[in-house]
Amino acid sequence: MGPRLVKSTSNFIIRVSRAIFSVFNSLLALTMISKSEIGGVILAGGKASRMDFRDKALVPLHGKPLLDYVVSKAAAQVKKLVLSVNHNIERYQVFELPIVSDRDASYAGPLLGILSAMHWFRNAQANKGIHYLACFPGDVPEFPHDVVGQLAQELNKQSAAVAYVYHRDQIQPLFSLWHLDLIEQIEAAVAAGLYGPKLLFGSLKAVAVNCDDNSPGTFCNINSAEDLNAAAALIARK
Repeated sequence: MGPRLVKSTSNFIIRVSRAIFSVFNSLLALTMISKSEIGGVILAGGKASRMDFRDKALVPLHGKPLLDYVVSKAAAQVKKLVLSVNHNIERYQVFELPIVSDRDASYAGPLLGILSAMHWFRNAQANKGIHYLACFPGDVPEFPHDVVGQLAQELNKQSAAVAYVYHRDQIQPLFSLWHLDLIEQIEAAVAAGLYGPKLLFGSLKAVAVNCDDNSPGTFCNINSAEDLNAAAALIARK
């Protein structure tokens, strides 16, 4: 075997070894945080002031509530799913999911909804073994079917406490995965007047996860009638 062939073979073996090692690491990261350890909350407890204070998550989109689209994608990615709702609770009971209202009636933003869901999962006896909370906004019908898996992989790989989506140069803080051990820190943040999760990321070991899904409408939230019409048009084309 000539020197060139030996060198070529050696380089090939190195490349294959690196590829195998990379795949192994990815699989290891995925298996270290399993679906059985993750609870989920759909955050639908806001006032929806930009849509005339309607129950935005219940607005019809192609004949079914906007929330239907979120539930169908989110439920498959977590062990147990709950709804964060603060008013008209009876209208949400049709989804047959546990409803978790904020721990106070201040409408203090999504961080309070996250905190309230964390307490629910921590306290409910049936939820033993759940160590993480995945969050989904109730007004975003299109998002990847594996977004929680992507967040879990990076959370584990970076030994982080919270992971959140970064998409098209924008942070998507409500698509996030939190360790339940953060309860005390979130309680302190809410008490200090921080109402959005993005404001808290800087003080935690947080990791941004770049989601490169460029499907039309991915991570686009519904804040107006125009947004709703655009989402309806996108879904109609699928």
